[in-house]
Order: sequence, then C-alpha cells, then structure tokens
Amino acid sequence: MRPRVHLTVSDVMWGLYVGLGIAAALIVILAVVVIRTILFVPKADITADEQKIEVNADKPVKDLAEMIRCKTVSSFDRSLEDDREFDKFKALLPKLFPNIYASCEYEEVTDRALLFRYKGKSELSPTVLMAHYDVVSVEAANWKKPPFDGVCEDGVLWGRGTLDTKGTLNAAMQALEALIAEKFVPENDIYLAFAGNEEVGGNGAPAIVDLFEKRGIVPGFVLDEGGAVVEGVFPGVKKPCALIGIAEKGMLNLEFSYEGNGGHASSPKPHTPVGILSAACVKVENNPFDFRVTEA
Repeated sequence: MRPRVHLTVSDVMWGLYVGLGIAAALIVILAVVVIRTILFVPKADITADEQKIEVNADKPVKDLAEMIRCKTVSSFDRSLEDDREFDKFKALLPKLFPNIYASCEYEEVTDRALLFRYKGKSELSPTVLMAHYDVVSVEAANWKKPPFDGVCEDGVLWGRGTLDTKGTLNAAMQALEALIAEKFVPENDIYLAFAGNEEVGGNGAPAIVDLFEKRGIVPGFVLDEGGAVVEGVFPGVKKPCALIGIAEKGMLNLEFSYEGNGGHASSPKPHTPVGILSAACVKVENNPFDFRVTEA
C-alpha cells in the first residue's frame, strides 16, 4: 500500500516562492553577465618604445650560420657523439665574440657547460641568460635544405638548432658583445650559462646550479628558452600571442622489465612478457597526474 502525501496550500506556496527566488537569482546573474559584456572595453594597445637601436643585421645571421655548421648532436650514449664537433663549436665562440672573451670571466664548469660572467656595479641578484648548444639527431632526408649547412635563402636561415636553441645563445652573445663595445656597465652582474647536453638531460645545467649554490650566488632574474609567438591558437584572439613560460614540468624516464619462463609457441601461456609489459604501459598512460594550478 503506497503512503499518502498530504500537501497544504502553505507547502505549495513555499515551494513556489523558492522556485521564483532561484529563477530571479539566475535572471540577475544573467543580466549582470550581459551588461558587463556590453560595457566591456578592451585596454588600449601598448605602444612600443620608439627608441631606435642600431644593430649590424648581417653579423648575427652569419654567426648563427657558423654555429649551425657545428654538428653538436647529443646522445644518451656518449660514445655516439662527435666530440670534435663540440670542440669546434667552443673554439668558434672566441672568434665570433672577442669582446666577451676579453672582458668576461670564463670557465668550463664541465666539458659541456660554459659560464661567462660580466661584472656589474653589484654582484648581488645577477641576471642569468641561459641556452644550450647541443641539438637532437636529424633525419636529413626529410629536410628541404641540408640541416648543418647554414643555408640562408629568401630571409630564412635553415639549420638544426636555429630555434632550439643556438638562436637564443646567439642573441644573448650578440647583445652582450655589442654592449661591451659601448662600455656598458650593468647595475648587477650578468651571467651567460650554456649547456651542451640539455637534449639528453645531461649534467651541464645542474653543474652550473651546484656551482652557484656553492658560491652563494642567488640570481635575481633567469631567462631560458620558452614558448613561441603563435597565431590562431586561442579562440577569439586574432593577434599574435607570445607564450611566456613561468614554470617547467619535471622529467622522468622509466624502464620496465619482466622476466618470464620460456615455452613453445604451440602452447603459449595466457600472458606473455610482452603482454604484461604492455599492460603496465597502458596503466601508466591511463593514470596521468591530476590537473592542478601551481603557485607559479
């Protein structure tokens, strides 16, 4: 037998009032959103500083092309690397940037980690400009131009490392070379920190960090490679956007191994080592880290 529900007039009226209250709140919220949208006026574009800076446009391009011709391909297996190409790159820098080598303290923290210090008025809170001069391996057949010839055609310089990141290294060196020629003295020290095994997670950059900690050097500003200037990535944004990274994810390499007993293909076991390893990989893939907004 179903229980009977008795509703009084007051119950019905109370429910009606609640419903009307919720509806009114939604209408108010919608009205606020619509009004704010209509009244929204984008901020005026920031005009660029009109100060003109005289630069030698040919030198940076020619110097970068020379860097590209050094085949500094790094590998997880050091025996597969060509040390002569890395030595060639390091020997090239003094020729391209004589002012830096004459005016800066220079040391090789490791055989692949290069550190320059240009003294300022204070050694506190120095600026650190970072880059790496090693590159990843190349499938030359897939390139329209030879990847290590430094070909420049129609305003485009072709080569492995132009973007990642000999171009960044070249920019920092060109700027400091020119400033030294102008007798510029910064308020704080400037460090140029370059690694030659970044692509394989090598010890170059960590060695420089350890050296800074040992010497009590606490940077006030660090600039490393970042994103790019992109178009058509963010819906509703028609102008080019510069992606600025303020944090970096960590990295982890995992190696799965499994030992199984032998057998015959005529009577395979339900689960082979290949299947078990594949299942482990799938489990990792299906359990990514939770999305979260970090402090940065």
